[in-house]
Amino acid sequence: MLLHDTAHGANDWLDGWHIETVLVAAAGMIVFILVALSADTDAVLAGGTAFIALSPLWLPVSLFVIFWKTWMHYIRYAFWFNTPMTLLHIELPAEITKSPLAMELFLAGLWNYGGETTFIQRIWKGQYRGIVTLELVSNEGRIGFFIHVRKTWKETLEARLYGQFPEAKITEVDKDYVDEVPYSPETYDLWCTEYEKADAEALPIKTYLDYSLDKDTDTPEVTVDPLTNIFEFLSTIKPDEYLWIQIVMKARKKDEWYGFYTGDHWKDDAKKKIKEITEEAIKRSQAFIKSPESQERAAERAGTLMNKGERDKVELIEHSLSKQVFDCGFRGMYIVKKTAKFDLTRINNLVVLWNPFRSETSNRLNVTRGKSIFDYPWQDWNGIRSTMISKKMFFWYKHRAYFYIPYDQKPVCMTTEELASIWHFPDSSVKTPALQRVPSRRAPAPSNLPV
Repeated sequence: MLLHDTAHGANDWLDGWHIETVLVAAAGMIVFILVALSADTDAVLAGGTAFIALSPLWLPVSLFVIFWKTWMHYIRYAFWFNTPMTLLHIELPAEITKSPLAMELFLAGLWNYGGETTFIQRIWKGQYRGIVTLELVSNEGRIGFFIHVRKTWKETLEARLYGQFPEAKITEVDKDYVDEVPYSPETYDLWCTEYEKADAEALPIKTYLDYSLDKDTDTPEVTVDPLTNIFEFLSTIKPDEYLWIQIVMKARKKDEWYGFYTGDHWKDDAKKKIKEITEEAIKRSQAFIKSPESQERAAERAGTLMNKGERDKVELIEHSLSKQVFDCGFRGMYIVKKTAKFDLTRINNLVVLWNPFRSETSNRLNVTRGKSIFDYPWQDWNGIRSTMISKKMFFWYKHRAYFYIPYDQKPVCMTTEELASIWHFPDSSVKTPALQRVPSRRAPAPSNLPV
């Protein structure tokens, strides 16, 4: 408890050295019990007896929690296993004149799909909100856009995408590109990571509006698309190398605990962040005022005391609260055959992949979990833990697992505007040759053509 409750003490120190707090706490508890036994054995035995005597109070609750978690895992696994999925490959039009707003409208349509209805369906049939995966991959230098979705949604999704990008070409993939890489630690090297927001999730990353991509659509030569850096990076992937970026997402409703909606940290954290910014502005102003009456009047004018950066942050948070939100999971993965060269610069690029979408007043996406956690020798003795994580991450990527089972992780909340900024079809100003585009304009046959 001391380790976890100390905001700037032992817990931060352990995190800095990448030492697991839970392990240290467990070891500390064992030492505490041994010392207590040697000091006063009767008191420890009496405490144990009282703990057992009170078991009619705590044991039923503990057993119910264990049963409920096990049941929800089982019923959701059954639903996941019996839900047919499909993978769609999108070839970009030769010319794109629409801004990322078109992609935002497409994503807003996905948010409305839902996928679950009543509480009974959640706890009895294991239904959960539909999961869609946006993917941007480079297989030996060939860049492709993919969407992984429930098979029953295929036609509707195609219709919505064609509605925004009628010149695109959507193909249902017969064989998943992941299956074309027979990964095993003996034949391939793999580095992988996930990403999370560094600040309150309602504070957005830098979006396409900040790059003015919603303007000047008729003059693509003057636009600056932040995705260009990512496309150029993906185009450098060589034979026997594979670099995959995956965004697993589902429409956000509220925070959930095994079928029960418990609260909404998205909105709560937004209010907390705004309050934190406001109090900082007041505190800074009051430092120059000696009179208590003047300090109180300054507190009443909190909004006028903020500097430009603070006002921008508050406006960005309030803007995000007006948008539709997805729970997301972000992954980056680099795979290379052992017969080829493992390029460390790929790792560096994956770590800073989302840097074009950060600024002084916006949020940022940092690496977390995966292999990005290995900084010290004691974290990965003899490579055992690293190999285990590589196998699991490849399995989770292949099955697009992030929520529920077989992998349940804390999501990253992203608005449709943020998602459209980091996953949209680039216009003709992006000249990356590795991008797969439809070679010519497609149009229906003339209606007066003789039969």
